Amino acid sequence: MAKIIINIETAARGLSVDCQVSPADSDTQLVQHLAALVAAGLAVHVNEKIRNALTKKEKNNVH
Repeated sequence: MAKIIINIETAARGLSVDCQVSPADSDTQLVQHLAALVAAGLAVHVNEKIRNALTKKEKNNVH
């Protein structure tokens, strides 16, 4: 069973998101390849969520 590790660190220009694959010894090449594809997709998704959370403005109700 391959594990995907998500690292979020402070970088020079904000935050850095990195997804690493940690394959098990018994994993086949197919499982390792699929885990790498999922990790790449997760990095993009997590990066987008972080960007949205940082740029989200509070709603101010002005009457």
